Amino acid sequence: MGSEKKLLGILAIIFGGIGILLSWIPIINNIAAIFGIVALILGVAAILINKRNKKLLAIIGTSLSVATIVIVLVTQSMYGSVADKATKSFNKSVEKVSSSSDSDSEDTSSSSESSSSETKKDFNVGETASIDGVEYTVNKVSYSNGDGDLNTPDSGKQYVLVDITLKNGSKNDYEYNPLDFQLSNNGNKTDYEEVDDDFIPNSFDTGTLSPGSTYQATWVGQTGTNGSLSFTYKDALSDTSDFEFKLR
Repeated sequence: MGSEKKLLGILAIIFGGIGILLSWIPIINNIAAIFGIVALILGVAAILINKRNKKLLAIIGTSLSVATIVIVLVTQSMYGSVADKATKSFNKSVEKVSSSSDSDSEDTSSSSESSSSETKKDFNVGETASIDGVEYTVNKVSYSNGDGDLNTPDSGKQYVLVDITLKNGSKNDYEYNPLDFQLSNNGNKTDYEEVDDDFIPNSFDTGTLSPGSTYQATWVGQTGTNGSLSFTYKDALSDTSDFEFKLR
């Protein structure tokens, strides 16, 4: 096996390296994709030219190009999802402000009463909360000490199983995520708890709900066995709860 012809391999490494460095930066990673494609072309060409020779530099350059392209695709998807979330949260705030303004212009006193009704945040099990056309109903709640195997709550705690139904009455797709919900036990908040499908077959997952569709699943969390307990919803980009269901 002869010595490797290095020029194309070195160029592939240079373009691939620059591509990887830029691939993590929003917007600029569009340029990184171009570097990745150029590096891929150079790397493949180097492999073909060195068909009967060593190919170390050519393989490194090709690997860097593939890594660049993959990272760009993943980060573009991630940044796009975050941007969509931010847009939805902003639109929700604008709608709330607009609704409050319209009520104030009609009658100050009646606006105050209407505002209290519109911003109701406390619900009981069996009731339905609604935000922007999406309805949230807690059907029932139960408690479990786990299966005694892999699915076991922390010492002094228990699993809380919240049977919840989502109904998309809006005209747009709705993205649901278990991390948008929390348990609050005497003010101590805990997030969603991952468990095995064998323990909870229909556990709450991420997904997209089309207009007019419903989704029913079991949301799982851990909490203490005593004190007040509520199930709260808040958008992932918000600092305050939009509503809560009193569980005990």
